[in-house]
Amino acid sequence: MTLAVSLHAPDDELRDSLVPVNRRWPVAEVLTAAWEYAETTGRRVSIEYALIDDVNDQPERADALADLLFGRLTHVNLIPLNPTRGVSWQASERRREREFVRRLRLRGITATVRDTRGRDIAAACGQLAADAPTGLTGPGTDRPDGSGRAGR
Repeated sequence: MTLAVSLHAPDDELRDSLVPVNRRWPVAEVLTAAWEYAETTGRRVSIEYALIDDVNDQPERADALADLLFGRLTHVNLIPLNPTRGVSWQASERRREREFVRRLRLRGITATVRDTRGRDIAAACGQLAADAPTGLTGPGTDRPDGSGRAGR
């Protein structure tokens, strides 16, 4: 079994706004637990990172992420943000996506960009939840703006 950590930001300040549970389990604490898992199981940790245009896709954030992951048994799964009704965020431009990957790989961090299947029929990750009936609770519904999108 592979452990997937929804990180989405390399620092607590940004991650607090993207993943509200970060206030309870900050980046360092989450990664310490992830590294213990990797050492115990011998399996790599998957770092999930949704690329959001001009929010978390800057070169310095890629460098900060690489600093956190360097020398660890890990893989970064970069996720292009899917267009979702009611959410103003957008996916990063392809050139910024490629630069993010390049900077990680320069530091020896394996990284891939997730394929965005289902986007054309509004059935990709996060899109179905946007059309769910109101009043539902569950993972990702605790966003301050009520969107429940980026923490996945």
